[in-house]
Parts: sequence; structure tokens; C-alpha cells
Amino acid sequence: MKRPSTRILENAAILLLLLVYSGFALRRAAPSVFTRIPPGFTRIQGTASYYVCSDRQAIPREGLPVIIDIGQASETPAALTRFVGEFDEPVLLIWSSLLSDVSGDTRLDDGTVWETKRQKFARLFSRYRETLRFDDRRVYLTGFGFTGAYAWMLAYDRPTLYAGVVAMSAPCYPPPIQQRLDRGKSVITVVVCGETDRWLTNHLALVQETGKAIESQNPHSRFILKPVADYRGVTNYWVENLRYVLQFTKEPNR
Repeated sequence: MKRPSTRILENAAILLLLLVYSGFALRRAAPSVFTRIPPGFTRIQGTASYYVCSDRQAIPREGLPVIIDIGQASETPAALTRFVGEFDEPVLLIWSSLLSDVSGDTRLDDGTVWETKRQKFARLFSRYRETLRFDDRRVYLTGFGFTGAYAWMLAYDRPTLYAGVVAMSAPCYPPPIQQRLDRGKSVITVVVCGETDRWLTNHLALVQETGKAIESQNPHSRFILKPVADYRGVTNYWVENLRYVLQFTKEPNR
């Protein structure tokens, strides 16, 4: 008959083996669809940023193309999962949360907010580049509505950094866009709007003029009006336009 102390040791050994096996199994399992960047990277001057790889089976590595979603204030970082599994190659997806603290009544032409956010995004971008070491030639910005306009504004603010921008249902009236339309020469610009979007119909002349301008600046840029699509319906065309810009690489000195 075994002593109690012997049984205790045997049970402890079995428990240890089970824990080791469980840990091994977890390491072999497919990585989480949504991954949080380590604490040293997540919070930069009060702004938490997140990333996920578009390939469920891939582990983010150096040299990947990167899409930075400026981050809709009314959504959560988990919205990045809409792009998981949607590309033909692994793509690093970053949720910047740049505008998560912007109130709903903030105007796009508020110069003070814009100046604060453009400076903050420059610091965020520098940190992203340093930490994640993505492909500098394949950096793309995107957003929807208010954040789509900010993605567009930020792309034209520092056009040498980005290969393209995809702005969904984005108003085009902010001065950082209208005063810098010539910078579309360096950044492939895709703007997608719905014909039944009320903002669009209220500013139709400016929208049409801006669309012609960006397409004239760059032969690869597109201004797309989707029939029978409202403000929210435009999101159905997000992935296909991100796929489109991913085929373009930043040219040297542009």
C-alpha cells in the first residue's frame, strides 16, 4: 500500500504533466485573430493602438504591407476583423484609435483639432514603424466617414510616407484636402461615396470637382460613386478597394 506522501507526489507529477501538455497545445493552436501589441507599444501619449494580421495562420513579421485604419470613434478595435482573411497575402492591420476621444459634434474643419491630431499621428506612425518594422514602400491609410476624411487629410499631409489612401464616405471639403489636392500625384487616392448619401447630394458640385481633380493628378486614383448606396452601404465596397491599392508600391522619391 502506497504512503499518502507518495500518492501526493504522484498526483502532483500528473498535474504538472497536464499543465505542460496544455501549454504545448495552446502554443500549437492557431494564433488569435485579434492580437494586442505589448504594453510598451499599446499606449502612446494616452492613445491605445492595436494590430492584427489579416492571415489567421500567420504571425506578424517584418516587411509586411500595412493598412492603418484611423479608427471610427463609434466602433471598437475589433472592427479590424472585418478585413481578416480578405487578402491574397498577409497584411498587417493597425487600429490607431487616433480619434477615439473626439466628440460627435467636432467639425472636420476645426483647425485646432486637426493640428493636434496630425502631430499626434506623426508620433504614432513613428512608433508603429519602429516597433513593427513593416514595409515602408507599402503603407496605406483608410477610414470611414469622419475618419475616412482624416485618413485622406493625413495622407496628403505627409505624402512621401504613404502609397495609397482609401477614404470611404469621406467628406472632401476640409481645407487640408482642398488646399493640397496636388499631393494626390504622390498618393494613390480612392474615394468611395454612395449616390444616396445626404452629405454627397448637398455638396454635389464640390464632390464632382474634387473627383475630377484627384483622378487628373494620378492615373491610378479613383473617385467612385455607388448607385443606390447610402452612407453605411458604402462599407460593402471597402475590401475590394483596399485590395486595389495593395497592388501599388511607393515609388522612390515620391
